[in-house]
Amino acid sequence: MLNVREILEATNGELLNGDINKNIVDYKFDSREINEGDFYIPIIGERVDGHKFITDTVKSKCVGFFTSEEIELNEIINLNNEVVIIKVEDTLKSLQDIGRYNRNKKINIDVIGITGSVGKTSTREMIASVISQEKDTLVTQKNMNGHIGLPLMTLKMENQAIAVLEAGIDFVGEMDVLKSLLLPDVAVVTNIGTSHIGKFGSQDVIYQEKLKIADTLKGKKILLLNKDDKYLREYKNDKINIIYYSIDDAKDIIINEDSITFTTNIYNKEEKLKINALGNHNILNAIAAIRIGEIYNLPVEKIITGVEAYRNFSRRMEKININGLTIIDDTYNASPSSTKSGLETVNNLNANRKIAVLADILELGDYAKDLHIQLGRVFKYLKYDIVVAFGENMKYLVESAKEYVKEIYWVEDSIKAEEKIRSIMQEDDIIYFKGSNAMKVNSIIENIKKDFMN
Repeated sequence: MLNVREILEATNGELLNGDINKNIVDYKFDSREINEGDFYIPIIGERVDGHKFITDTVKSKCVGFFTSEEIELNEIINLNNEVVIIKVEDTLKSLQDIGRYNRNKKINIDVIGITGSVGKTSTREMIASVISQEKDTLVTQKNMNGHIGLPLMTLKMENQAIAVLEAGIDFVGEMDVLKSLLLPDVAVVTNIGTSHIGKFGSQDVIYQEKLKIADTLKGKKILLLNKDDKYLREYKNDKINIIYYSIDDAKDIIINEDSITFTTNIYNKEEKLKINALGNHNILNAIAAIRIGEIYNLPVEKIITGVEAYRNFSRRMEKININGLTIIDDTYNASPSSTKSGLETVNNLNANRKIAVLADILELGDYAKDLHIQLGRVFKYLKYDIVVAFGENMKYLVESAKEYVKEIYWVEDSIKAEEKIRSIMQEDDIIYFKGSNAMKVNSIIENIKKDFMN
């Protein structure tokens, strides 16, 4: 971790109080998570100004904090006369500055940067599962992948051999910040989809923004691209090394109830692998992880072990068994492509009846109606017995899917959806839940679990 002297150098800040040689344990922007020795970074958000909680963090024994506002110094120093107080112009920019400073200080650590519209986190975790079989690996925690989270991750770079870091963008220009923090040796782009298209305006813009990750490639200068994506397979860059990966790299695919087996080449020799998770997309993730393992010359047996050691995150195609009922919780978030993939995966499972509970996919802007209509047409080649949908945009899906699904219902909200599901669910059903996080689809699952698992 940086000391105060380095923080001042990185930010051109002014030390108002405290020891210039003081060391930091960790950096936090959430005042509720402050532990003794942490440095607090008050972010000014749309609804909340983190400066309001400075006193609370000092009481929680933070080692110091940034401030871009005038504060009552005597009141703070009376609580802790050793607390480090650094005045800066912009607390968010200063967080990014110290994250960038530490990345350059630890430039000998290889970074594998991962971006894309969907599948970033599962690809990240698959790659980390493989790489960590042999090398000390830093991995992005939770969803710390944006202009606030990523600098907090680069500040955790110390003596690791490799860092597997995710870069997620929500607005035009965010990748300009992220690429300067990553300085990746290897980058992976999973796909160019329609997530957040309402903010970007078009897939062309999403493509341009995502591929900025290649601008700061150093060292190995390797870019892994999903060849199955129509945008990515057209990408050209003579200054870097491009490796393509594809679902066509796998064969003999067998979808089991809780796992997937397939055969693929590792170091040009056929090997059989098993993924202990649901989701056809995990095959593609595994292929990407295998290519990374080859780049870093991992033994074949460790690559295979790493793929098999991978486990899904909670609420990402998570399988839950309740008294003979099978719930597939895929409610962490949603995009049109991830919803389509989830529906297709569950379609291949055996069950008495297959039921889908779907909620609005948000942040699609002017594309929302058309994308929900297109998603409804997917049911033409799927075999779902019942669909329960809620949210204003799901009206369009219901209208386009009704000729393909025998029982299909639209209701107003998650409360009505839960009532409907409870009235129709039976033992031996599989129920797939999907929708944007803000739609509270997960609350339905939690309520059912609470009633039937206690």
